[in-house]
Amino acid sequence: MDIKNLISVILVEPKYQGNIGAVARSMANSGLTDLRIIKTIPDEEAMHRAMHGDYILKNAKIYNTFEEAIKGFDIIAGTSDVSKSGNKFRRVPVSPEYFWDNYGLNGQKVALVFGREDNGLHNSELDKCNFFIKIIGNPEYPVYNLSHAVAIILYEMIVRYYKTNVIEAKDVITSENLNVLMSRIEYLLTLVDYKDFQINILMTMLNKIIGRAQITESEFYKIMGILRQIINRLENKTHE
Repeated sequence: MDIKNLISVILVEPKYQGNIGAVARSMANSGLTDLRIIKTIPDEEAMHRAMHGDYILKNAKIYNTFEEAIKGFDIIAGTSDVSKSGNKFRRVPVSPEYFWDNYGLNGQKVALVFGREDNGLHNSELDKCNFFIKIIGNPEYPVYNLSHAVAIILYEMIVRYYKTNVIEAKDVITSENLNVLMSRIEYLLTLVDYKDFQINILMTMLNKIIGRAQITESEFYKIMGILRQIINRLENKTHE
């Protein structure tokens, strides 16, 4: 599945050029290319903010109406502050995580629709969305900046799309193997004549570094193989 041919971002009459540019940059980070903007034309400020995502702005499609922009999509996912009450919000919201886990990456054409910075999406536009995505925030101030909202939703997408490249918890070495690795390193330090107090300091430091590294099982066996060869060479040299 090629997400750049299936997932599009639609900005409805954005007011601030900086936001438009930041959205393009987030899209480039996420591997998306199809940006659709209703009425607002990106200018030099947007190009500057887009950084290496400026090619997305150069190829952005500009539409005059909401109906034209959403044409041809299977899923039209609107984002809005559904924490407010009133008839304006006519869909039950789902979280970004739930949306991508269950609907967004099923091979259908998806439009992610983001409303105006000041007024969001109008009732007529909300009625044309078949999903709502809500980002949880501080109840006292739950409204996110446009470009930040786009970045959050796209991040949840790429976590799932590229998950085969992410280290899962089950792949990280066990505490038993971590102890084996640390004992081998400690033994190596004794072979090269480190003093006891030096070894204690280094082992404390290395334990923190290796813990943060989240070494996988396959990496563990490769490192152990390297240590084994070094230790064997040193032991053989000692016996000569």
